[in-house]
Amino acid sequence: MNRRNFEFENFEWIDIEDPTPASLSAVELPFSIDENFLEDALEAGHLPKIEKSKDYVFMILRAYTATESEKAIEVGEISNKIAFFIYKNTLVTIHRAPFKFIDTTPKNLESIDAVVLYLVKELLTTFEKPIKIQSDKMDELERNIFLKGGNNLSIEKLYFEKSKARLAKKILLIMQNVITQFVVEDNLASTLQDIKDTTLDLILRTEEVVEDANALLNSYMTFTAQKSNDVMKLLTIFSAFFLPLTFIAGVYG
Repeated sequence: MNRRNFEFENFEWIDIEDPTPASLSAVELPFSIDENFLEDALEAGHLPKIEKSKDYVFMILRAYTATESEKAIEVGEISNKIAFFIYKNTLVTIHRAPFKFIDTTPKNLESIDAVVLYLVKELLTTFEKPIKIQSDKMDELERNIFLKGGNNLSIEKLYFEKSKARLAKKILLIMQNVITQFVVEDNLASTLQDIKDTTLDLILRTEEVVEDANALLNSYMTFTAQKSNDVMKLLTIFSAFFLPLTFIAGVYG
């Protein structure tokens, strides 16, 4: 477990990386945390959520971490989460995977809400490149089908690209609901709205990738059926040509 303390002028940020249940329960914090929330914070595949208690806000968000070539069919295979415990004067973040944007967080941010919004924005940014790559791959597969007849098309590749886009859309939709419930100071309202707009844009783009994948699959099946029909027509022609010869041979044989 790696624990770091970031000191700001008006608050403290405690970041805990790669904890185990034992190490996390043993860590000394200036307050108590509900055990159920700690379990959620350690669960690898936990979906985004937000809960508000008397003393703090508990929130889980996820960042896209899968590589371009990685095959994924589960949420935990394409993303890693960060758990936030947001107190009045203290922020605690818990995560397993290392995130570069934690180290690059500006040290001149004036409030906990500002830090959280910065981290949320960086989390959303991790979805940008994968979605762009998936969209480009859909264009490539489309050209393969319509210009080359789908001869070199990999159905497995199309399936996993669709799966990753579907999972990304699922994560973003739940994160959108979490972000909508998050309340910030009035001077950060425009930043929060910008994050909401970014989330919606990412959702629409992942939805487009999923729709393109479905359309490509249908197109491929249509092309395959057409090829089968062409083969059957050719066999029928040959059968019609040889049928009289077979008949004559049968009669006079």
